[in-house]
Amino acid sequence: MNIIFKNLLQKTANSTCHRTFNRGVANTQAQRQHEHRTVSNEISQIEKSNIGEKSINPLDHPDFFNVRNLVTLEDLFKNRAHYGHVTGMRNPWMNDYIYGHRLNTDIIDLDKTLPMLQNALNFLAHIAYRKGIILFLTRYPQHIPLVEKYAQECSEYAHCRNWEGHFTDIQRLFGYDIRLPDLCIFLHTLHPLNYLHPAVSDSNKMLIPTIALCDTDCNPNIVTYPIPSNDDTPQTIEFYLKLFKQATLNGKIKRKEMEDKGLIEKI
Repeated sequence: MNIIFKNLLQKTANSTCHRTFNRGVANTQAQRQHEHRTVSNEISQIEKSNIGEKSINPLDHPDFFNVRNLVTLEDLFKNRAHYGHVTGMRNPWMNDYIYGHRLNTDIIDLDKTLPMLQNALNFLAHIAYRKGIILFLTRYPQHIPLVEKYAQECSEYAHCRNWEGHFTDIQRLFGYDIRLPDLCIFLHTLHPLNYLHPAVSDSNKMLIPTIALCDTDCNPNIVTYPIPSNDDTPQTIEFYLKLFKQATLNGKIKRKEMEDKGLIEKI
């Protein structure tokens, strides 16, 4: 009986130890699984936040500043953007942007103008978002009040006087180096006497990007973002100035929102 009782106690002890060991292993595995799930969740949250930060980059979005909805084909037509000059004044480089002619007057193809204008507005908003200096230029006397007004309303700059080599001869003019603009917007590329605006060539020399309205007598190849359009009618000029102003404000407002959320640093 003693031997049988001892064997029974030993079996009971062994089974108890086995169950205790298995329970401990099970608890350890459960803890490990819980820790693994916790770490996985933290990693996924970090990855999601990193993806979110990457998606904030404006260059990753086709229309980060929502400027493509600012203008339609109907808006261009109503504001007479399709009017060109007489056929005899046509620049050969503008042939691709002319729809036809009527009563010896060239008609600009607005289907080609619209996407080029939207690309220019998008680029303008990016410059404003990065706090670049934007300079509006014109030499037509009837356009000067409009250009200066809208440049001031979007807190940017305008130059409406005779050009004296301000980009290429700043030491002589100002006596010291100054910061050049990050973008020049030309309401026309030709001087009233049909000579090229000197600031266009100076911008190219200094690698400053340009946006310009190019009528049928202009050369679009010397402009970074040409916009085939009428550049004479005050109504058309004011229409474009409103678009340029709104695109600039969109970029600045977006910058302010990002800074307030702490997504980008304030400069």
